[in-house]
Amino acid sequence: MNISTAHHTGLSPVMSIEDLQTFMEREFPQLGESFKIVSVSEGAAIMHLHADEQHLRPGGTVSGPSLFALADVAAYAAILGHIGPVALAVTTNLNINFLRKADP
Repeated sequence: MNISTAHHTGLSPVMSIEDLQTFMEREFPQLGESFKIVSVSEGAAIMHLHADEQHLRPGGTVSGPSLFALADVAAYAAILGHIGPVALAVTTNLNINFLRKADP
């Protein structure tokens, strides 16, 4: 499962995918290997969540909390990609409206 955060800023990323991934693994070891950064570009980050049994709801769909965590971590990666390794950067607002389950 991938998620992209996109907003064109006119700024180029200052951290590479490798530097961001290393930073995330060092600062947030509790994430394990669940989240992987796929790309970081102008105003955007694309991440992958390895969704396993712990992320599923009854019926086999990925849970809302797991999807929200992916969105939050992707937003954090997009921000850090542009401002550098600032561990105390935070998300101040994030909203998701879950209207229906995803198609298989």
